[in-house]
Amino acid sequence: MTAMPNRAPEPRPLESIAFLLVEHFSLVALAAAVEPLRMANQLSGRDLFHWHTLTLDGRPVRASNGMLVSPDGAARGQAAADALILCGGEGTGGHDDPAHTRLLREQAARGVHLGALGTGSWTLAHAGLLDGYHCSSWEFRPDLHTDFPAISLSPRHFVLDRDRYTAVGGTAGQAMMLQLIGRSHGAELMAAIDETLAFAHLPADPADPRLAPVRLRGIGHPKLAVVIPLMENNLEKPIELELLAGYIALSRRQLERLFQKHLNCSPSRYYLKLRLLRARQLLKQTDQPIIAVARSCGFLSAQSFSRCYREHFGIPPSTERPTSPHADHPLLH
Repeated sequence: MTAMPNRAPEPRPLESIAFLLVEHFSLVALAAAVEPLRMANQLSGRDLFHWHTLTLDGRPVRASNGMLVSPDGAARGQAAADALILCGGEGTGGHDDPAHTRLLREQAARGVHLGALGTGSWTLAHAGLLDGYHCSSWEFRPDLHTDFPAISLSPRHFVLDRDRYTAVGGTAGQAMMLQLIGRSHGAELMAAIDETLAFAHLPADPADPRLAPVRLRGIGHPKLAVVIPLMENNLEKPIELELLAGYIALSRRQLERLFQKHLNCSPSRYYLKLRLLRARQLLKQTDQPIIAVARSCGFLSAQSFSRCYREHFGIPPSTERPTSPHADHPLLH
């Protein structure tokens, strides 16, 4: 039976997060992990999180794609963050570096939560800092099991186990950070970030069948799998809720109960969020006039669009494109 660590801290809200970069770290994994933090601040309208990048000595390191990346500072001498996340490099060799091991053990002794992206989990394992924890390390699972029998390996792409966070790399780090945000600031903010990030990577054509956040989030109710794509593909001229309900042989009241049960919101509210997220995507990725964006997302007036946008995102639509020639329309402030 695997021994558990003596100290088992309860999850606590995180405010400051340091990302420790090693040579040949994955830039994709780092970007995927940072983006939810940025979105948390933007959507909440507050500085919920602060983050910075570090190397042992403060010198630039080369990412796995060949880019030379300058960190914000050196790990030595830095004030402790709430969490330190090690951004792993390629392969498993060299991850028992004594300098990294000393630093990580010092941080653990100070109560700093430790995380790893990709092969960074090997460094934590070599330092003995994952013993008794569940760890996600899908890519190198056989080697980890042999070399570190005190670690409980998970097939999941990311794992949060008390004060240890591990993800296999790539976009798994994004999912991991979303869960950490939800742990600190609630499921509602986590869901809003998830939706916004899903739309940020979708094609511009609203009729494209890939416009399906419901599938991205894995909601499997068959009637939702029909009605939500109908919403997504009819943003310019929203379908009345009675008609939507009729498409799936439900009454409007039954449709509302279905949304409340599985999505914790009304269908009208969900439809509005889809339209606003689509509007935000168009504001950020196209040069369409704001009034045209409003109309393409089903808003009949600039005043209504501006009011709904402010209520949902906390900022007027004009501030999404401050340099746009259409941003100074008096009705959109």
